[in-house]
Amino acid sequence: MTTPDFSGLTDALQQTLEAAKRVDEIQKGQTEAEPIEAEAADGLVVVAAKFPGTIEVRISPVAMRLGSEVLNQEVSRAANEALTKLRESVGAAAAADLQEVTESLGELQQESSQRMNSFLDGLFQAHARAAERDGA
Repeated sequence: MTTPDFSGLTDALQQTLEAAKRVDEIQKGQTEAEPIEAEAADGLVVVAAKFPGTIEVRISPVAMRLGSEVLNQEVSRAANEALTKLRESVGAAAAADLQEVTESLGELQQESSQRMNSFLDGLFQAHARAAERDGA
């Protein structure tokens, strides 16, 4: 019986790990990137969003004249817009590498399944031959 060759499986796993590392680097780069800003109430409210989801709110003292209900709505609108822009920028940057990781994992799954089936087939054949020898 021959020893199974897992070198191809190891290569596929290495490629998958490298793709995952690239996604991690993109995300870390987003952490160091400039915050994405959104304005509301004609610039009186500014919300800056930064990866992984922190926000900073700046409200002009003049905005206090809007009243609490309107100011609350404007802050919420600016925060939602800033977070949406942030998600879009992170998603666009990582989408290609995530697709690569997904494809690599699919290939890895197929290859590992084929190699495992081959290995198990060899074990069953060896077991059958041993059983024939013992029975003969």
